[in-house]
Amino acid sequence: MTAELPIQITVSRQLGSGGSELGQRLACRLGFAYLDRQILQRAAQELGMSEVELAHREERIQNFWVRTMEAFSTDCFEYTISTPLPRVVTDDALIEAERRALWRLTAGGSCVIVGRCDFHLLAGRARLLKVFIHASRPFRIARMMKFYGASSMAMAEEMIDSTDRDRERYIERYAGVSWYDARNYHLSIDMSLLGFDMAEEIIVSLANRISEGN
Repeated sequence: MTAELPIQITVSRQLGSGGSELGQRLACRLGFAYLDRQILQRAAQELGMSEVELAHREERIQNFWVRTMEAFSTDCFEYTISTPLPRVVTDDALIEAERRALWRLTAGGSCVIVGRCDFHLLAGRARLLKVFIHASRPFRIARMMKFYGASSMAMAEEMIDSTDRDRERYIERYAGVSWYDARNYHLSIDMSLLGFDMAEEIIVSLANRISEGN
């Protein structure tokens, strides 16, 4: 008997849209592995760094001045003789390490993967379900204040706008597409309209259909 191929569900999400929570619910409901921080942990191990050192680089690319200062600091003679050299990892090296980590982790069976350009890095998999989770601004602001520690609406909006810009630039650079292009995904869900229960049912239904079609 031919072994059943695993299913991978990728969840791309706006900050504050509930995508991570939905991903956890899906993994629990379907009995799939849930992959999020594990990808960065594996990439950090491969690069000989700690997760803490790379956490601020998640789903964003460094700007020109940061890259320039890092290059300068490691090339400066006076700097090198007075302090230990910092670990410098380029955006390309980090995304490649995360790609390898993602492929190793997803080889183990069916899973739900959140973020990290996963819809692009896993493109071509036989049983891949690509989902984009978004929500209205008031919905996102409320979740930022409840779950992400934003002390005011202004802070929540700044966190949302900053992260949206970072993720949009990240996807454009490494996938060569717009993060918001519906053609990247099989399904796009407005969480503020459907809610968690209905979104979960829709995705589980599609995953079951994919499984039955094997």
